[in-house]
Amino acid sequence: MRFSEARTDALARQIARALIDKGAVEPKVGVANLASLIAQAMIRDMRQEEAIEEEAREQLARQRNLPPEGSPPYEALFARTKQEIASRKGYPL
Repeated sequence: MRFSEARTDALARQIARALIDKGAVEPKVGVANLASLIAQAMIRDMRQEEAIEEEAREQLARQRNLPPEGSPPYEALFARTKQEIASRKGYPL
């Protein structure tokens, strides 16, 4: 799932604030610094998932007799292919 930069930053700030408020992270780290690190991790994760989705699309495009794109059978096949690729790469979905 792709978030806008503003949405990613807002979520990262919320996560950072929650971690500091719950005592999971030292307050001296600072919300802004922690939020920046969290946002970077979120962006890396989104890019990795996008690459896996693209690989799944390419793999399906080489197959014959596919159900129409967007149909429930296609979406199920896409999800299964995506999961197989992610699993092979050691990436948890």
